[in-house]
Amino acid sequence: MLAELGAAFYAFSLATCIFAIASGMWGISKKNEKMLSFSRQSAFLHFYVLLASTVILLILLIIPDYSVVYVQSNVNNRLPLFYKITSVWAGQAGSLLFWNFLLVFFSVLGIKNVEKREPILVPYMTVILMAISLFFSALGNFEPGSDPFRVFMANGVPYAMPDGRGLNPLLQHWAMVIHPPTLYFGYVAFTVPYAIAMAALLANRMNLNWTRLIRRWTLFSWYFLGVGMLLGGKWAYEELGWGGYWAWDPVENASLFPWLTGTAFLHSILVQEKRGMLKVWNMSLVSISFLMCIFGTFLTRSGVVSSVHAFGGSNLGVFFLVFMVFIIFGSAYVILTRLHLLKSDNAFNSFLSREAGFLFNNVVLLIALFTTVWGTMYPALTELFSGQKISLTGIWFNKWMVPVGLLVLFLTGTGPLLAWRKTAKKTLIKNFRLPFSAMFLTLGIYFVVMYNRAHSFSLEALKPAAGLGFALSVLVIAGVLEEFYKAARTRVNYTKENFILGFILVLFQNKRRYLGYMVHLGFAFLCIGFTGNAFSKEIKIDLRKGETVYFDGYNFELANFERTTYPPDLPKDTMPLYYTDKVTMNVYKNNKLWKSDTTELRKYPMYNRMTNEYDDEQTTSEPGIMPSILEDVYVQYGGIGEDNRVIIQVWVNSLVFWVWFGFIFFTVSGIVLLLPIGEGRFIKIGSWHASVMPVAPSSAKS
Repeated sequence: MLAELGAAFYAFSLATCIFAIASGMWGISKKNEKMLSFSRQSAFLHFYVLLASTVILLILLIIPDYSVVYVQSNVNNRLPLFYKITSVWAGQAGSLLFWNFLLVFFSVLGIKNVEKREPILVPYMTVILMAISLFFSALGNFEPGSDPFRVFMANGVPYAMPDGRGLNPLLQHWAMVIHPPTLYFGYVAFTVPYAIAMAALLANRMNLNWTRLIRRWTLFSWYFLGVGMLLGGKWAYEELGWGGYWAWDPVENASLFPWLTGTAFLHSILVQEKRGMLKVWNMSLVSISFLMCIFGTFLTRSGVVSSVHAFGGSNLGVFFLVFMVFIIFGSAYVILTRLHLLKSDNAFNSFLSREAGFLFNNVVLLIALFTTVWGTMYPALTELFSGQKISLTGIWFNKWMVPVGLLVLFLTGTGPLLAWRKTAKKTLIKNFRLPFSAMFLTLGIYFVVMYNRAHSFSLEALKPAAGLGFALSVLVIAGVLEEFYKAARTRVNYTKENFILGFILVLFQNKRRYLGYMVHLGFAFLCIGFTGNAFSKEIKIDLRKGETVYFDGYNFELANFERTTYPPDLPKDTMPLYYTDKVTMNVYKNNKLWKSDTTELRKYPMYNRMTNEYDDEQTTSEPGIMPSILEDVYVQYGGIGEDNRVIIQVWVNSLVFWVWFGFIFFTVSGIVLLLPIGEGRFIKIGSWHASVMPVAPSSAKS
């Protein structure tokens, strides 16, 4: 009964969506306010209908109702309640419903937000947003594999299984619980900036207001995409047992695509607001960013690429391809027919200007986008044209992306040091002096240390790309800290505040600028961690209990090995969630016990509804990770080898701490940037408040 109710609501969502689109188009063409109002109300009703469908699916998973195919495939009797809740987005059908629900939720918020400032855009926004939602509602209602309420039938009647197959064990991890919805927030929220941009063109309202409307939504989407990717890296590091956090996996890359274009847009939109330039470029970037969000969804659900993150093969690929073609031609048509509205107000005055720096940054980011898209799609393209699937490894991606990444890092450090319009020679020297001195000093120290370690000038020994990575990260950090220091000093001289308080309040003096610099700092910390990959080492060892092996400054001792199994006659209703092979490793440094940790292979019994038996299992890795500020010792149990020796894979991963530190720094800075704190004349926290009125510019960089 409940499943049928959910299916009815899901079917009704098609009607509400169609009503919103049809009445909106009629109201726009006839300038009929009643029809426009009906369109808006239908969009809001559409939200409540999808909310009801999502809540019903959640209830079905919690109960659980094993007559529903989606429930049977994603939960079981032994699954904790928390994971039953998160199973809403664990499978193809549920995640599409959740995606659609988020889309309409953000649509409602976007409509309300724009309605207060530019109500003329709302009818166009509503039609665009509902048309996108209609695509997802249609998939859920007409494509059987995408229907979360489909009931399993036996002899023409619904049949409930005694147990379910259960949630994919790889998803039973805290980071993976947060990672998918965080990425969904990023993917889906980019629909609103796209709708605002297209609505502004369609309504012929290409003034600066549309950029202000779009900015926070773009920042929101970009932020959650970034946090989602980093959470995915944390999950991969702690759950997959391969020693790393980024492998250039196709679905990892898919989340990177819109993040790159979103980064480009957030910088180039500043040029449009400040100088009235890059209007066509910005409109194209918004459209490409939204297209990349849909393209990433296509990769995850079509089966075109192989990935541990993907939902597997399905019939959805062709539908998404057709949808993307509509987006491409529709967006291009709207932009090209309104080019006269997108003329630049000014021309570039100098290559040594902030607007030129942002444009160069955009070009490099799009080169990064093209490179990752090409590398990701290469296996599918080779299979299409030659019949043979050829995959590109991480070595290929690193070969091309490391130089691009270094160039992005350089532009991140130098862009804020340039002035608008043109940077005078005296200002250029003044602004570049400290950051570049710090960069060259870091580079010199690095090469001295590397030569003393290897006693060789070979490229393999010196690793010059790593040296540049460290030096350019220091360039970014030094430039940001100098800017903060100058701003704080000017503020303190003006307000007579305590210097530390003044330094903190500078963040809120111009949130967009200074918290943007904080995000740059987080990026620099991340790059320090990424650069550490050049020094990571690995080895495979085999031990018996009590034996020790030396590797890279550490002694590894197998302290204990234990195995749990299921008794063959164990009743099904008392079966645990998994059984495990667990290894305890002691790690010694300088002949002293440094740290100890366990590594496991967990085996999850999987229920087979065809045989009504637990005749299958899925294995997951649980590595032992012993972190420090300079390097992590990472161990993973690999099974039993010859002579019953325990196989252990060992990685010594350099500077991983700085990846997670940069992650936290980026996350906190982004939250403060998004929250409406300190956006007026005063910042107020509880009963405490202080002035955040802007003071005189700290330098010519302003």
